[in-house]
Amino acid sequence: MLNIIHETKDIIIVNKPAGQLSQGAKGFDLDLVSEVMTYNASQGKPAYAAIINRLDRPVSGLVLIAKNKSAAAKYSTLMQKEGGFNKQYEALICGKLSELKGTFVDYLKKDGRTNTSAIVPADAAANDKEAKLSKLEYEVISYDEVKDITHVRIHLITGRHHQIRVQFASRRNPLVGDYKYATADCGMDNAVKAVALKRNQIALCAVSLTIDNKTYSVTPDFVIN
Repeated sequence: MLNIIHETKDIIIVNKPAGQLSQGAKGFDLDLVSEVMTYNASQGKPAYAAIINRLDRPVSGLVLIAKNKSAAAKYSTLMQKEGGFNKQYEALICGKLSELKGTFVDYLKKDGRTNTSAIVPADAAANDKEAKLSKLEYEVISYDEVKDITHVRIHLITGRHHQIRVQFASRRNPLVGDYKYATADCGMDNAVKAVALKRNQIALCAVSLTIDNKTYSVTPDFVIN
């Protein structure tokens, strides 16, 4: 069932659970876009849904979906602008960060064959059109010294493929549960045991979304045991 946070005639903001695809599900899986289309039809509205800020399947949190083409064009354009939306996340990461707050700036390149992204050195990125500038800001909320897990809040300035996951993992602080980008010595297995996660969930939640001068928020669906 859809967890609707806000709805107008043009948009709907929902809290996506970890484990659900944003779009393109096959077989018996029900992706979020299909679920919204079914909901719109049940309300006597056109069965149209265009996702604006897609979340990875293992990630939970707020997703903005346009209910018509004009809204899709408006918010998609806004989404492409740096700082167009204020998108805030919370995450649990392996290990301790060297600074209580900071900014990560990298160039990321997506590999469609493996559905992964990787950081490209700045000098190489200058000659690689597929390398995209990727920027986020973070602030430490707390650090559990016993379990060696850090709780961080993240302001996502750009929105690249797997951006948060790759940028933290590249600094040897992968997100708890994110085995795709985990390093061999990051203590992932112990971290996963210490956090209440659903099956195939990553400890990353889109907790806040500000659009049209209004902010919508949810609470992360993971905790340290």
